[in-house]
Formats: sequence, structure tokens, C-alpha cells
Amino acid sequence: MSFSLFDLAAVFLTLIAAIGWLNLRLFRLPSAVAMLVIGLVATLSLVGLDRLVPALGVGRLVGDVVRQVDFSAAVLRFMLCYLLFAGAMHVDLDALKQRAWTAAFLATAGVIISAVVVGGGFWLAARLVGVSLSFAWAVVFGVLISPTDPVGVLAVLKRTSLAPDIRALIEGEALFNDGVGVVLFGAAVAFAAGQGAVSATDLGLSVVVQAGGGAAVGVVCGLVAIRAMRSIDDYGVEVGITLALATGVYALAGTLDVSAPIAVVVAGLMLGQHAAAEAMSEQTRRYTRAFWTIVDENFNGVLFLLVGLEVVTVRFDRVLDLVAAAAIPLIFIGRFVAMAAPSALLRLVDGGVKPGLVLVLTWAGVRGGLSVAMALTLPPSPERSLLIASTYAVVIFSIIVQSLTLEPVILRLGYGRRAEPEPEPAE
Repeated sequence: MSFSLFDLAAVFLTLIAAIGWLNLRLFRLPSAVAMLVIGLVATLSLVGLDRLVPALGVGRLVGDVVRQVDFSAAVLRFMLCYLLFAGAMHVDLDALKQRAWTAAFLATAGVIISAVVVGGGFWLAARLVGVSLSFAWAVVFGVLISPTDPVGVLAVLKRTSLAPDIRALIEGEALFNDGVGVVLFGAAVAFAAGQGAVSATDLGLSVVVQAGGGAAVGVVCGLVAIRAMRSIDDYGVEVGITLALATGVYALAGTLDVSAPIAVVVAGLMLGQHAAAEAMSEQTRRYTRAFWTIVDENFNGVLFLLVGLEVVTVRFDRVLDLVAAAAIPLIFIGRFVAMAAPSALLRLVDGGVKPGLVLVLTWAGVRGGLSVAMALTLPPSPERSLLIASTYAVVIFSIIVQSLTLEPVILRLGYGRRAEPEPEPAE
């Protein structure tokens, strides 16, 4: 059965609304967890029903819907720019400046260290169960699974009160490491597929050029948008400018072959600071915040619902299950090493990262839709099924377990307290 783009949009928006309502009425889980879990349960239930009563054709219908969605394109070319922009707008830029060097270092060196540690462990795990996997493809897995998901992290941090500089550090590192991860992923896949060797110098230069170019595009476009908004006071037009900024900066950076995620994060940070500096009227700030909250919630819902539904397309077997299960502890080991190893150097710059905060950053490394999107772009190869299955296993565990336990970890380690509920409006 063929579905038009409008049909698919209608299906997913209806599901998002229904699941959101059901979650608020019955479960009150974090939105991302609810979408993922209900999507998984619904998909597996329908597949089970299809096996019991094949004549209904339910499994085929679900498969048709999911296969007509280009998940990678939906995430990398569409949703990611809006999700990153919405997240960046709410980061305290003044607080982030206090930890700028730490956030930048963790978002670059941290991803590289994690990729090597996870890749090496993944290669050993595959060999232990008799799976043939080259070290190069194992590193590809390490690269695609190392960037954290800022959407899941930011959603949890909304419910916890943290010191401003610590909150900004966690948010900034989560937002920027996506751009670094995308750059490294392209180089790692090219090397593993035999499309040419990449030296450490070339790789480092590529990261600098991509990140620096993306930041420059974000700054220039952000300044143009801010200047335009300062000259008017009309919330309808100004909200439209923010939407055009998020879309345009992402597209322009892609055209110029620089990091689009970093470009849109920088533009979002600038616009958030612009709003905080009261260059927008109170009415415009209120409408802008409401608009981007709606965009964030709905795209976030679609993203994690798709992750849950896409499981129907993944092939699992006993051997793949063993390697995928081994990948789960590996991501924590890699993340901890990536956060702890540079701490001595970082202390010389801006106070560094204390041991307790290293644990918070490790557990805050929630993986999500970006890792799945990159995994699904892997070229055809004998290793592809293994890497995709392992990615799904890690992402599902990470979203459910880490998202639900991050707040207790932060509170237990003494780095925050529960945010006070907002007072009800007076009648």
C-alpha cells in the first residue's frame, strides 16, 4: 500500500496526539520515553497479532508505513535542525561562556576518545562470539553511537534545578557533540568502506574546518536575523524570522559543506541570548517561546515514535543479540573514559570537571535518534545488520533507562534539586 506524504503526516500527528493524551492521563512518563515505549509495544503487539491471524495483514500494513519513511532523511535533513535550534534557544549563554573551553573540549576530544574505546571493545566482543568484524567497522559503530542526544538530555534537565554553569556545560556539550559526531562519522565510513585513508592530521583539520565554518555561518545568519528583529515589533513576523533562521542556516551550512548542526546551534544560542537581552518585546518572547516549545514537543514525539516503530525493520538473531547486549555496557565505559581522561587538563583552564560531575556527564550521555539515523545511512556491507541492531539496542536502553534515572542520579550526587513546580495561574 502506498501512502502520500500528507497521509504519513496525518498518521504520525494523530499517533503523537493520542499517545501524548494517553501518557498524561495514565503514565506521566517523560514524553520521549512514552513515545518510544508505546511505539515499541504497539509495533510488537501488531506483529504478534499478524503472526496469530495472518489474514488480517496488520504486520504488512505496519511495515509498509514504516518503510515509506526515510528515517535518516527525516532526522538529518529536517527534524534535527529544529530540535537543535529549539534546544539551543533555552541555553543560558552567559553561563555557558564560563565553561566554554570545557564544553568545546568534551564535545570534540570526548567524542573521539569514546569512539575509540567503544569501537575497540565492540571489536573484541564480536570476536568473542565468532562474528567477523573489521576494526575499521567497529570504530564506525563507536563513532555513530558516541554523540549524545541533546533532546533527551534537555528534556530531563527541565525537571531538575542545577547550578547555571553545570546545566550550561551539560547542555552545551550535548548540543555541540552532534556536529562533531556527524563529521567524524563521514570520515570513518569512508575509511572502512575503502574509499581512502584518512590521516589523523586530515581528520583533525576536517573537524576544525567543519566546526569553525558552521559556527561562522551561525554567527553571521544570527546577527542578520537579530538586526532585522530589532527594527520591528510584530510577534507574527518575528516568529517567522526565527523559523526562517533555523531552516535557512541549516540549509546554507549544508550547501557550503560545513557543519549544519553546529551552525544551527550557534544561531539558536545567539537568538536565545537576544531574547534574554530584552531586544524582543514581552509579547514576542512569549509567542516565540510557545511556538518553539510546540515544535520541540511534536518533533521530539515523532522522532522517538519512529525509533520505536522502526524496530519492525531490524533483523535480530541470537548472535546479533549477544553483540548488541555487549554494546550497552561499552557505551558507559567509553563515555566515562571520555569524560574522566581530560579532567586534569580541563582543571587548568576553567575549573575542570570534578569526579562527581564526571559521573553525571557519563549518565547524561543519552543516545537517541541521531545515532539511529546515521546507522541507517550505512552502505550495504556484511557488517551493516550487526551495526544497526546494536545501535537500536543501545538507543532503546539509553532512552528508557538513562532518561528515567538521570534525575535521581543528579540528585543523589548532590548536583541539583527538583525544580519547583510552576504556580497555577490565578483565576
